[in-house]
Amino acid sequence: MQIDHGSRQPYYAQIVTGIEQDIAHGVLQSGEQLPSVREMARQHLLNPNTVSKAYKQLEVQQIIETVPGKGTYVKAADSTLVRQELRAQFTQIVRLAGQSGVSMTELHSWLDQMGEK
Repeated sequence: MQIDHGSRQPYYAQIVTGIEQDIAHGVLQSGEQLPSVREMARQHLLNPNTVSKAYKQLEVQQIIETVPGKGTYVKAADSTLVRQELRAQFTQIVRLAGQSGVSMTELHSWLDQMGEK
């Protein structure tokens, strides 16, 4: 995860987005421990309150959980949320394919080939 100090997006929002993307791309796994608030703040040259705000937002979204005295962890993925994210990404791919002249038949063929592996 990178923080863009020149971005107009608030730092806490960049942390939220970064962690969400790291989970979606498999960089962070279910049950994996996140750096402490202080460590994350030190790594990215941020105020600990900023990191705390991001962690609280991720907890409200039930993406992470904090275990008092133990740390903050990535929660087990909710299969419904994962399916929604996959569908959204797949929709983007289908649109892009259509704009690039790839037919639905060809997309089906690709999926069939992937399913055989």
